[in-house]
Amino acid sequence: MNKSLGFTLAETLMVVAITVMVSMIMFFSFSNYSSTEALSKDQARVVSVLEKARALTLDSYNSSQYGVHFATSTVTIFTGTTYNPANSSNLVTTLNPRVQISNITLVGGGSDILFNRLSGETNQMGTTTLSLVANDSVTRTVAIYSTGLIQPN
Repeated sequence: MNKSLGFTLAETLMVVAITVMVSMIMFFSFSNYSSTEALSKDQARVVSVLEKARALTLDSYNSSQYGVHFATSTVTIFTGTTYNPANSSNLVTTLNPRVQISNITLVGGGSDILFNRLSGETNQMGTTTLSLVANDSVTRTVAIYSTGLIQPN
């Protein structure tokens, strides 16, 4: 009897192929999870920026009114009744590079929300939609109500 010890080339190649396939599945799963997590975190970041602008207005910080300007990859807190991109007091928050603001639907149009002093209400209620750059069908929405309430959806 002639017994051979060890693995054949075919068996070794089969193990390598299975290992590569499992690794690729795990890589793509992690990549999708990472992008979805970035989208959720940026949704929370946008909610936080809106709440901060409302709180600054309600506190009459520096005796001013505050608003939020939405751009494709940034959300900016501005002072006063109109957004001025050159104002050095703007607080710019940059979104994750995998996330974009894909839709802004506010009453009266535009991309700015201004909170009223004393009440914290806004006349620019509506929604802002964030999506993945690579797959714009994956979205998160932030709703802004006339009372100034901000809610992630």
